[in-house]
Amino acid sequence: MESAAMGAKQNEKSKSAHSPVRLDPDKIAGIDLSPGEPFIQPEDIIEGHHRPRGDILFKGDQLVMEIYEDNAATYKIHEPFPVDEYVQVISGKLVLTDSNGQVHEYTQGESLVVPKGFTGIWSMQGNYRELIAIDRQTYDQIYGTGQGETSTESDAQ
Repeated sequence: MESAAMGAKQNEKSKSAHSPVRLDPDKIAGIDLSPGEPFIQPEDIIEGHHRPRGDILFKGDQLVMEIYEDNAATYKIHEPFPVDEYVQVISGKLVLTDSNGQVHEYTQGESLVVPKGFTGIWSMQGNYRELIAIDRQTYDQIYGTGQGETSTESDAQ
């Protein structure tokens, strides 16, 4: 296996050559994910324990890709979801209940887009892990430009 430093050098070379960038398979497998700050308000948690972990796998000029993992938890989304977010369920199960009461279930290997403006119930079941893709400009506006940049591509130079 290559070290993070070796991977960063390879990623720098790949970026400068406009080559494809391999996403870190260890991170996708949930190995050594960085602990995150809880962002769900305690009063919004219906059940479970929110303990986020994750890392940025790629940060390009127009796209951010993250791996995100959390304990089983169900919570309310009152405020409209701030971004269009692509999600691929890596492990566990995601159950989204929209504001009309319609239930949408996604299991390992399935993909979805959570549209900007979504409100409802977000339920992560089992050992939940997901791969996320978000527009870079929107990501920076919402989360800031410096969050979790341990595995960036564009900013590595």
